[in-house]
Amino acid sequence: MDTQTALGNYIQKELAIGRKKPILPDEDLFASGVLDSLGVLQLVLFVEEQFGIKVADEDVVLENFQTLDAMALYIASRQGAVA
Repeated sequence: MDTQTALGNYIQKELAIGRKKPILPDEDLFASGVLDSLGVLQLVLFVEEQFGIKVADEDVVLENFQTLDAMALYIASRQGAVA
């Protein structure tokens, strides 16, 4: 399963409960009401566990979590980083 699919499935199942339409890769998750500050915290925990990376506090910004595309790019950049 690719990164965007895993993220979309998690968000749909755990954070956007009751939402019928799928989450698009470029959909603004904050503007659409899918994510809020608590949802971001849950999502960060999922990302760390699912993808084996550490999300630094300074990386928890709108640019990294606004869309599935942005999250996938962020995760890819962190997976290539040396710890």
